[in-house]
Amino acid sequence: MKPHHRAAALTICSTILLLPVLGECQIFARVIRNVGGAGMVPMPYSVADSAGNQWSIYPGGWLQLQGGQPLYSQGGMIQINGQQPGVRSNQARLDEKTGEVVFENLTVNGFTITRRVLVNKEDNYVRYIDIIKNPQAADQNINVQVQSNLNFGIDQGTPITDPRKKDNTIGFATSNGNGKAVVEMYAGKGSKLVPNVTYQQGNTQVQASMQITVPANKEVAIVHIHGVTATPEQGTQFVQNFKESKLLASVPSDLRKSIVNFSGGQGFIGERELLRGDVFDVVEIRGGDQMRGTIKEPSFKLATFYGDVELPASRVVGIINVGEFRPRQLLVTTDGEIFGGRLAKETLPLELTTGQLTQIPLSQITRAGYRKRPDEPEEWTFDKPFVSLRTGERVGVEMPTTPIDVVTRYGPLKLDAKNIATIVFQTEEHGVHEIYLTDGSKIAGLVSSPEFEMKLSGGTSSPPSSSATEPAKPPVSTGGQIVHFPSSSISRIQFSGPPIEADDSSATLSLTNDDTLVGSLTGRLKLDTAFDTLSLDAGQVRKMSRGKDGGATDVQVTLWDQTVVSGQLEDPAVKCALDSGVTISVPVALIQEYNQPQPTPASGMVDKIKANVAQLNADDWKTRDRAEAELTAMGPAVVSVLKQLRPSQPPEAQQRIDQILASVSKKK
Repeated sequence: MKPHHRAAALTICSTILLLPVLGECQIFARVIRNVGGAGMVPMPYSVADSAGNQWSIYPGGWLQLQGGQPLYSQGGMIQINGQQPGVRSNQARLDEKTGEVVFENLTVNGFTITRRVLVNKEDNYVRYIDIIKNPQAADQNINVQVQSNLNFGIDQGTPITDPRKKDNTIGFATSNGNGKAVVEMYAGKGSKLVPNVTYQQGNTQVQASMQITVPANKEVAIVHIHGVTATPEQGTQFVQNFKESKLLASVPSDLRKSIVNFSGGQGFIGERELLRGDVFDVVEIRGGDQMRGTIKEPSFKLATFYGDVELPASRVVGIINVGEFRPRQLLVTTDGEIFGGRLAKETLPLELTTGQLTQIPLSQITRAGYRKRPDEPEEWTFDKPFVSLRTGERVGVEMPTTPIDVVTRYGPLKLDAKNIATIVFQTEEHGVHEIYLTDGSKIAGLVSSPEFEMKLSGGTSSPPSSSATEPAKPPVSTGGQIVHFPSSSISRIQFSGPPIEADDSSATLSLTNDDTLVGSLTGRLKLDTAFDTLSLDAGQVRKMSRGKDGGATDVQVTLWDQTVVSGQLEDPAVKCALDSGVTISVPVALIQEYNQPQPTPASGMVDKIKANVAQLNADDWKTRDRAEAELTAMGPAVVSVLKQLRPSQPPEAQQRIDQILASVSKKK
């Protein structure tokens, strides 16, 4: 017998004698680990979730769903530039701390891949973290594909869009037609890396492709989720309600930094990780030592370049020292605000768990953090007015009461802050500012004010407890301080929320300077044609585009009844009434294309629509049906008039109008 076999046999024999004391399961598990290697498990590795799904992980990391309805035949497969990594082993390492099954040193096309696979038993999904390392001396642009093969043909797939960026698809769901649905998530909300999701009806395969740059001798990581719900609708809700901070809470900070398709959550401020305690406050000293206890500072006075700011300790969750020679402090608040400057006090008082009070010099502190409070949000939403500065600060403010002056190609505008979603001061494409309105319009211009005087919002927060067992204190209200932000220091101001996209039923005017106006043309248009001068009601225009010959005022106009006529507009500008309430005079020479999905019909057609609407409440059901059929046959021309008439109609007429609108919309 070989020496290592003899040793294993002796181990087994000796442990059998201890079975009555330690228990058979405990001992044999320990023996298997000793013989097969610490933390190594053979494939397939199976885990059952709370819904009874049996997830099995196979060599190379792909998954299979077994049981009554095995939806996945091969899920979560990864390819680099069209090739799968080679698999050399029939076992993987089980991380005892995280519960992840880890596949290491997989190679493909000159890259090394580590796959970390976690079955979330409570929420019924499998999380993948694929770490791709580039050992080459130059940056590499690669195509990464995540592919799943299902056990049923895809009858109807449901792409799941990003609730923050509706043009971006971040997930996919489809039903097996028997009360179960597959849901997959390939990117986080707001991700800059947008996957391209492809599938074919009747096929069993769905694939998400991502173009990724891997720096030389560095690594990047992607996260993807594979789960099961009852319906595709529930799958969509699963993705849109997903808590990304919870997903990555157990992931080491160095690994979180390398993830390119999910945000690192609110644990990071730029490249720096926020330090928090679970039971006690914690202060980290230069060199890495950490001291725990209770921070006794009641408030923080901070000198910033936009004014002096005082924050109560109840609003502060962490402090980060930035800079080597003359460090400044970043104060992070409960709602995600970041204030940067120099604290008035040079020390931070910390009451140790022993009861001793010590004053720690700020110059010796790298990070400090309060214990987590029960009323803290899981994720910062940033759905209120705030100012982002070029230096990295993010400051919540109250809504301005004075108009914002903007110089544009259409002349100077005075915009109510309530009609502005966001102003982007720092743009990569050009030197002007970008103004996004609440109706979805985007306008390039220059904000003329050299500075903004604003009030800090503050909000409410709970005072920190002086001990781990002390009950929570009632919330306090803060804010109201006046500060001045130089325009040159601002990268972005958000007033009413992040930029939105126009609804499909909204009229839009696209311009040659890349501006987009969401609103309708108004007034009368005089169009000189080859045979006559036509006077057109702008509300009846369905479409307007530049003339084929490219003349400055040459246009082609499509009316509500599909009449198409070309000519030259006599007026060099048209009026566009934006949905946000602003009316802009737009030079005809800038018009690329105007689209109005719901043009107003001519007066004769309006009279005919009104007559049919009156019959929707007739005593004879045949008359009601006939009127509904005639209105439906008129097509999209009836939409705008029906929407105006609907509120004044009786219940049955309103119900029939809703049916007509739904039918016309479906045909369109």
